[in-house]
Amino acid sequence: MSHDGPASESARYSMPRDQLVWWLLGVALLGVAAFVAYNYLPWIVFGLFVYYVARPITRRLEPRLGSSSLAAATTILLLVVPFVAFVAAFFVVALGQISNALAGVQVQAFVDQLPFEVPTPLPSTPESVYETAVVLAQDPSVQSTVGAVSGTVGVIGATVYNVNLSILLAFFLLVSDRRLAGWFTTEIFGTDSLAIEYFRGLDAGFRSVYFGYTLTIVAIMLLTALLYTLFNTVAPAGIVIPSVVLLAVVTGIFTLVPLVGRSIVYFFIAALLGIQATSADPRLLWYPVVFLLVMGVAFDNLVRTYIRPSLSGRVFATGLVMFAYLLGPGLFGWYGIFLGPLLLVVSVVFMRRVLPTLAHPERERTAGTAQQTLDGYAETRPLAGDPPADTETGGKSHT
Repeated sequence: MSHDGPASESARYSMPRDQLVWWLLGVALLGVAAFVAYNYLPWIVFGLFVYYVARPITRRLEPRLGSSSLAAATTILLLVVPFVAFVAAFFVVALGQISNALAGVQVQAFVDQLPFEVPTPLPSTPESVYETAVVLAQDPSVQSTVGAVSGTVGVIGATVYNVNLSILLAFFLLVSDRRLAGWFTTEIFGTDSLAIEYFRGLDAGFRSVYFGYTLTIVAIMLLTALLYTLFNTVAPAGIVIPSVVLLAVVTGIFTLVPLVGRSIVYFFIAALLGIQATSADPRLLWYPVVFLLVMGVAFDNLVRTYIRPSLSGRVFATGLVMFAYLLGPGLFGWYGIFLGPLLLVVSVVFMRRVLPTLAHPERERTAGTAQQTLDGYAETRPLAGDPPADTETGGKSHT
């Protein structure tokens, strides 16, 4: 009996010792992956943003084009990249206008954190952005590929390289996300595990924040910039809305302020127009009133009725999203506009899905809703060449 005891103990612990080596190797590989992710964190979160913006469009193109790769490439190259470039130029103009308004005191610290060289002074009109781009393209130091890559050329080259990495990451996810999700579900976690429910919640949250709230803000920025420009075109002499692009950006950001967000900006602009009208001709005070009626009634109804419900949804409280967008750039730099919402989603979904289970293990977990479903498991008609879709649906598609 005494002989069997040590033998049984040895057999009991032989497997854990063997597995310990693999677990240590796994931890080491995870550390390497974390190191790479940390060094490329800005471009990873930007790639995730591009992926979630492109995914609904790609899913609609797949049945028509018959190939997930072709649909992803078409979406990114023809829609997402031009859109992101246009929005980037839009924000450069806004930075130039705020730099002029504040004499560059508060803007330069943010400009210094950008991943590329910004000309000084900052361009403050769309025309100046175009002229700056033309001058930069005609600069021999940019055209030349011979010699040491340093200074501005090196920064531009590194930025182009990193942007390409982000686009490639988005393309890879668009093509392979369903395969990856299926593998993790069937081979690692299991269809009914808490981890899969958490990842489904993350997927729904990222879709809402990146595709929903971000596109809502950008759409309002672009539309209000167009409307403010039209108001300046038809305005009486001596009345003008200053810094149109800057005020459009402020309007988009204030959309996240509950209840009275955009109205604050409208009243501010109307007050400026009223002061100008009073100085020029008091009979022109009708113009600020028309501005308030158009923006505060007609345009806001358009936003509440069509734009916001079709894009952002109601997955997160707008107050939380507002702080994520406002605090992110201040804490992390330019990429904080993507990382701030990501941290919001990770934290809120954890508190909604995981924390109640940890606090009350005896309580039965409720089934996930349709908004928590991974996009890949809602596909009922897989494309030719794709592996069979996992049968776990959990809800319907939100593409």
